[in-house]
Amino acid sequence: MKKLSKEYTKNSDDYEIKDQRGCLYIIATPIGNFDDISLRAIQLLNFVDILLCEDTRKTKKLRGHLKINRKNMMSYNDNNAATKRPYVLKQLLLNKTIGLVSDAGTPLISDPGYKLVQECYLNNVRITHAPGPSSVINGLILSGLPTNQFYFGGFVSSKKNFKKRQFMATQSYVMTGVWFDTCLRINNTLTVMQEVFGNRKISIARELTKTYEEIITSDLNEVLNIIDKREKNNKPLKGEVILIVDGYTKKEFNIEKLSVVLKNKLEKLSLRDAVNEITTETKLPRRVVYNEAIKIRNDICT
Repeated sequence: MKKLSKEYTKNSDDYEIKDQRGCLYIIATPIGNFDDISLRAIQLLNFVDILLCEDTRKTKKLRGHLKINRKNMMSYNDNNAATKRPYVLKQLLLNKTIGLVSDAGTPLISDPGYKLVQECYLNNVRITHAPGPSSVINGLILSGLPTNQFYFGGFVSSKKNFKKRQFMATQSYVMTGVWFDTCLRINNTLTVMQEVFGNRKISIARELTKTYEEIITSDLNEVLNIIDKREKNNKPLKGEVILIVDGYTKKEFNIEKLSVVLKNKLEKLSLRDAVNEITTETKLPRRVVYNEAIKIRNDICT
């Protein structure tokens, strides 16, 4: 049995960790506010023989806040995981205890680690998880969108064509969608979402658990207007964001009725403005409205 220092035992009558030799501990850490760390995570950060960190510099900040003095911290990230994995596995097979942390939140969720877990299972190495904060779950429950079913789409691609394919692949999902993105490309992302999903409800979450935590929830059209005004007022969104998007709701509509409405709009408006107005009014996918508008325009021209 391996015990912690007196500093961490003084507030508890039972602060021991069962000594699991040759075990990989996946340890969740705070996503912003360091005080969200769990007691078990603190124990394990002291306890493990080797601590694998996505970025040792960021983990040192958390360690400093917790007044944890330890050695044997090793970087383990997307750039070096393939070369370091054999060493890590060897240490586990030699009965070393190893902890794995990401920069923030729960490891393996769009962070390195799942291949190491696979190798552990293949080599009969024990794995356990000290659960804790997750930006995916935090953003979802603060969004005001349905939480009974959801999917996680990971990071939105930086390339427009790939981004569009990501959204089209999930266009008919009835459950809430959660994605990661950066504020540098959020305008482009939301515009593509609008084109594929229509004017759905969306929530943007940023700086979660921090002093300037912000949640913006509305429909896509309104959110784009909010972001545009912020940029014009020199107060743009910054950093990484979690995008939470409402699921698909089947809308019964008559294509003939849509054609009539479009013809009336096209007599007064440009194709783009007509499509924008009807997309907003009907909440139909922009692609459906646009394709029908093109057909009508071609018929008028011929």
